[in-house]
Amino acid sequence: MPRSPREDYEGAWQHVMNRGIDRQAIFRSDADRQVFYDCLAAAMPHHGVEVHGWCLLGNHYHLLLMSKRGKLSAAMQALASRFTQRINYRDGRDGPIFRGRFASVPVESDAHLVRASRYIHRNPVEAGMVGMPWQWPWSSAAAYLGLVRPPAWLYTEAILEMFGTQSARQRYREFLGEETDAETRARYVVWQRSGMGSDPQGLAPSHGAAHSSQRSQLSPAVVHRERSK
Repeated sequence: MPRSPREDYEGAWQHVMNRGIDRQAIFRSDADRQVFYDCLAAAMPHHGVEVHGWCLLGNHYHLLLMSKRGKLSAAMQALASRFTQRINYRDGRDGPIFRGRFASVPVESDAHLVRASRYIHRNPVEAGMVGMPWQWPWSSAAAYLGLVRPPAWLYTEAILEMFGTQSARQRYREFLGEETDAETRARYVVWQRSGMGSDPQGLAPSHGAAHSSQRSQLSPAVVHRERSK
C-alpha cells in the first residue's frame, strides 16, 4: 500500500515523533542522547527547519518543528541517517535504529500548538521519570523557563508570547505543571498503543490541515482559558 504524502509546505508546523525498531531503545545512555542532540542541531538549521520543542525518552522522541522552506522530510532523513551512522560506527553494528519513517501531526492552531508543547514536555512526567517537566535534562522545558541557556537553534518566542508580555515564563511553567488535557491525550493514544507505524491513524485533526503559513490565531486571554479546560 503506498504511503500517504507528508503534509509539508513553507511555514508548516508539525509535531514529529518516532520510535525505535521493535520498540527497542533508541537511546541506551545519555551519550546516545547527546549524539542525537548534536545531529538535531546540525540537520534542522541546514534544511531551514526551526525547532520549537524537543524531548528524548528511551525508545522514542518528540519534536515540535516549523518548516520554513518545506523541507521537513529532508531534514528528518538527514537527522535519522546521521544519528544511525554515528551510533552504528561507534558500537560496531549495522542495521536500522528507527521503526520507519517519522510520524508527523500538523499543528493547526495556537491552542493545538501550546497543547502539543505541553504534551511533549510532560512526556517524562507521564512516564514516571521525573516529577516536573523542567527536571528532565533531555528536553527543552528547562530552556523555556530560563533555567538553562537555550541553544541557538531553539525558538521559544512563538509559544511564550502567547502567555503574555509579562511573566510569560512563570505562566508557561504553571501551564506545564498542569496535567495533559483529555483532548490531547485522546489524540495521541492511538500512537501510544500502536507502536506507531509510518502514518499512524487518528493523530491528525479530523478536519484536515489548512495549507497556510499562519495557524489559527488565539490571543493570550484565549490561551489562558485553555488552561481551565
